[in-house]
Amino acid sequence: MFRHRFRAKLQYLTQLLGWLYIGAIALWFGLRLVFFDRFWWLALLNTIAFYLFVPVVLLLPLSIWLRLRGLLLGLALPIAIFVGLFGPLFLPSWAAPAPDSQNFKVMSFNLLWSNENYAQIAQSIRAAAPDIVGFQEVRPPNIEALTAALPDYPYTLFHQSDNYHTVGLMSRFPIVASEQLPDPPVERGLQTVIDLDGTPLTVIVAHLAPNNMPLFPLCEFVGQTQDRYTRRANEVEQLKQVVQTRDRPTVILCDCNMTDTSQTHAQLKSVLTDSFQQTGWGLGHTLRLGSIPWPLQRVDYVWHTADLQSVSAEVGDRGGSDHYPVIATLRPQSS
Repeated sequence: MFRHRFRAKLQYLTQLLGWLYIGAIALWFGLRLVFFDRFWWLALLNTIAFYLFVPVVLLLPLSIWLRLRGLLLGLALPIAIFVGLFGPLFLPSWAAPAPDSQNFKVMSFNLLWSNENYAQIAQSIRAAAPDIVGFQEVRPPNIEALTAALPDYPYTLFHQSDNYHTVGLMSRFPIVASEQLPDPPVERGLQTVIDLDGTPLTVIVAHLAPNNMPLFPLCEFVGQTQDRYTRRANEVEQLKQVVQTRDRPTVILCDCNMTDTSQTHAQLKSVLTDSFQQTGWGLGHTLRLGSIPWPLQRVDYVWHTADLQSVSAEVGDRGGSDHYPVIATLRPQSS
């Protein structure tokens, strides 16, 4: 009798919570389709969209065990949305083989401003063996130590925006031109031209507006959130303009501080290719938070224009940072 009552109550509770969850997911996704990131609270939900599907992990086995066929049918909705948003990341890459001589490798690496373990940083970079490395969060006093730890990269350039968020670039190929991106909107951005064995390549290193709203008093959270999303939208619009007026292949190495379910990602994707989304495998999360021992979100990117093709993309070793670097092998697009 007790088991029967317990099971009946569990069935009732599971169905109640399950249908409330399905309704909430349907409401969120409907609002996302209509408004995307127009409202700050919806932009936050879109940013953490991956974690909105965590309840399925509990509800699905419970529904099977309790034989709740109706709820199982209802859970098909959040499962279908999840597959639509994240399923392509688990499909194999279909990049065609090409001679290695056409390939070059790039890396985007947020070092963490307080990270001074340059031996570990250098080990992470050497293991990936990129030809070009874009850095975010290099402190100006540490530039000399960083370049000394990586003597295989003779061409270096750094742009200081403040004492903690300098962006920079190190390359095996000559840097033949450079300029700072317009500030505002891109406070931390550097545009260079690299001579890639006779072919000019534009490489942009950028660090977009951070999601550091929790560092402010709670009463400022809404205002700070609105400010961050507005700034990042303006930065992305500037990057789009740069790409649309380009006259050569372009790569953007970016700590973009956005996830691939954000509207700003969709905006950049309208003119650029997300190399990891094209040829990487898995979630590709790059950002760790606090003492959590695994990365929680994908916020670091290698973007490129359509005249380049991704051969492969992967997440590297973090070298003591709170970000894992993204490494992509690229080549000129076949005509």
